[in-house]
Amino acid sequence: MKTIAKELEDWFKERPKWLQDAARRLVLNETLTQADIDELVSICVAEAIKETVTFSGLPSDALNAIDSTIPLRLDSISKVQGINALSPRIPLDFGKAPLCIVYGRNGAGKSGYVRLLKHVCGARHPGALLTDIFKDGPQAQTATFTFTENAIGKSSQWSGKALSELLGTDIFDTACGYVYVNSENEVAFEPWLLRLFTRLTGVCESVGGLIQTQIRVNVSKLPVFPHEFSTTTAAAWYKSITAATTTVGVDSAAKWTTADNKELTDINKRLSEADPAAKASKVNRQIETTIKLLQSLKQLSDGFSEEKCTEYLEAKNDAIAKRKAANEDANKVFEKAPLAGVGSKSWQLLWEAARAYSTEHAYPGADFPNIADDTRCVLCQQHLDPEGCDRHQSFETFIKGELQKLARKAEQLTQSLEAEFPNIPTTDALALTMDAVAILEKADRASIVEFVSAIINRKSSCLTAFKISEVSSLPKRSYLMPIAQAARSLSKEARGYEKDAKSENRPALEQTRKNLAARKWMHEQRTAIDAEILRLSKVKKLEAASALTNTAALSRKKSTLADELITKAYTQRFTTELLALKAHRIPVHLKKTRTDVGHVYHQLFLKDCRNKNAKTSDVLSEGECRIISLAAFLADTEGRGAKTPFVFDDPISSLDQVYEEATAKRLVELSKNRQVIVFTHRLSLIGLLEKYTDKEKIEKTIVCLSKSRKGDIADLPITLTKTKQTGRRFLNERLGAARTALEAGDVQYEQEAKALCRDIRILLEQVVETDLLAGVVRRHSAEVQTKGKIEHLAKITVEDCKFVDEMMTTYSRYEHSQSDEAPVDLPLPDEIEKDLNAIVGFIETVQKRKES
Repeated sequence: MKTIAKELEDWFKERPKWLQDAARRLVLNETLTQADIDELVSICVAEAIKETVTFSGLPSDALNAIDSTIPLRLDSISKVQGINALSPRIPLDFGKAPLCIVYGRNGAGKSGYVRLLKHVCGARHPGALLTDIFKDGPQAQTATFTFTENAIGKSSQWSGKALSELLGTDIFDTACGYVYVNSENEVAFEPWLLRLFTRLTGVCESVGGLIQTQIRVNVSKLPVFPHEFSTTTAAAWYKSITAATTTVGVDSAAKWTTADNKELTDINKRLSEADPAAKASKVNRQIETTIKLLQSLKQLSDGFSEEKCTEYLEAKNDAIAKRKAANEDANKVFEKAPLAGVGSKSWQLLWEAARAYSTEHAYPGADFPNIADDTRCVLCQQHLDPEGCDRHQSFETFIKGELQKLARKAEQLTQSLEAEFPNIPTTDALALTMDAVAILEKADRASIVEFVSAIINRKSSCLTAFKISEVSSLPKRSYLMPIAQAARSLSKEARGYEKDAKSENRPALEQTRKNLAARKWMHEQRTAIDAEILRLSKVKKLEAASALTNTAALSRKKSTLADELITKAYTQRFTTELLALKAHRIPVHLKKTRTDVGHVYHQLFLKDCRNKNAKTSDVLSEGECRIISLAAFLADTEGRGAKTPFVFDDPISSLDQVYEEATAKRLVELSKNRQVIVFTHRLSLIGLLEKYTDKEKIEKTIVCLSKSRKGDIADLPITLTKTKQTGRRFLNERLGAARTALEAGDVQYEQEAKALCRDIRILLEQVVETDLLAGVVRRHSAEVQTKGKIEHLAKITVEDCKFVDEMMTTYSRYEHSQSDEAPVDLPLPDEIEKDLNAIVGFIETVQKRKES
């Protein structure tokens, strides 16, 4: 064992760290809590993803522990509800003796109690547990169990789930027997080391189950890729998303720009266009408009160039200077004028207007000013006097003077240069033009508007400035980039429509549209894609952890250990049980069939059987099947050295006398170490059990189930009780009932008295069998018992025979049919009491005589 333990310690060091930790916990605590399982899940996941794991392996020599069992005995079953037709009023008490016999006729409820026990004790094949099928409505299934565990009395309420304290109870019935004969069975006996493997297998399943639950709840929420885009490169990439997909890869595959959006919009337009040639012509016109807009804005900028503005400012300054000189000259000429402002610009305009009026209307054909006699002033319509004529003449001389001419010429040049400045489009006109050439982006439109606004500001500042430094700067030509881009885009669009008109590239265009649309769709699912990658990464880690919970290594190792620790011992125990049950001549043997998920299975096979498909139960007789299944059951359960109860339901059913006696002897043998409870309807088995318990000086308890109320407890049959005890019970109980019946009336008394007389007769038969004949000859027994008994026959006297004969005659007459003309009166209670006292006295005398 030490060698095996050391080998296992080395083997465990090669197992996953979480499993080593689980083994340590089981060695120290036998069972694991949910907190242990949760911690093991965390260790397992951390180990799977190569994180630093804090764990503790098996301590040195930890596997050298030995088996230990806790004594357990079943005390009683009470408060049974909803179990078949059982309706007991008092508990089924199994007593304190090592062996308890529960006797009951067919239909008394024995099988109901056994079915209940199979469910309560966690039998491997419990079968169905029905409620009372003759009652309507739902029925709760409950029962109360009292038991003694390690010398401490306990009680548990059962309501459907097996009671953990009673799981060690071994139960044998017909269904269990057939399973042992025809099916594979996991061995119930397991040494401590193998139980460790069994529990570790359960822990693997628990940890793996929790991990699988985490995997299942991590459901993909990634949207289904649109079927219409299934042929695109985006679809292929989308399907290939894994936990290893990088952010860079997602950025590249799901990238989407404004240019991509415009391209998709343009392609959709092209594909939806019914007359691509007409559309191409329309777009070309848009291109012309775009180019004209670009050229006009460039010309607008050129019209306010540095040179143009400088030229205008120089002309304006020159005109101002020359006008100043002319005005100064006019001041000299008109300084004596009666009114101020003569010679000013407004005055000059007035003078020129007067000239036009004179030459065209007042004095056509005459020179201006007309100063002939009797003329009038064309301004005030008054006759001109000599002074007035001189003033008019001096005015004209001033106007036609050289300085005035230069000033006017300079002013005309300034006006001409100002007129040459290009017209600036209004905001509305500019917006309409941008709409026409499909410049729709706000930023692009703002750039162009800003360009024009800058031109407006330059013109305004130029018209008010006197130096070029006072003029605002020209806008950058980069503001016109959106127009150039629009022109290029329209050119590309026009070429596309021209190709479409020739029907050369429509399939390729459609595929391009799908690729773009698919990429746009993926861009919209970016959040879901990122979440899916995170999910896949988590699931990958969990799957790696789940792989660490695989039980194959445990199963293989347990199988190897089982060959040494179980199979050889199990088959040897089976052979020993066959010998003990006198079934060793039946041609069967026990063989290990397989191991699966840490469990070892064996099956019974017929020796030298040529038909491999034949079931053992189809070849052997019912009795043979029963006895070998009992042998297999005992070999299985006895191997673990338990101190828990055995429960047998009619173990001798279908057995002949040889097997029946061997079984009774084996049951008594079992009761030396474990509580044995036998449910039976066979008085012969009770007789055999009494025989061997008496022989082995083992105490027994016999309980009787009622014939009328299923599962209820009744008095033992007279044949199963001590004669003296029965006689005293008749005196103390039955006689009182007879007196009460007598007071109630003749009918009641007749029923009670006849029953009592009949039972007294049965008691007398028991006295003859057990007391006078000392049990040498017994009913339901195939043998004559002489050892230690036959000498008592010599002590029988004539008086004994006469007494029995008289009493038998007296109490037999009431069993026979009587003539109505010569009825036999029933004895009164006082007479019966006298006879019962005599019978009890006789029993005491005979028993004392046997002891002497």
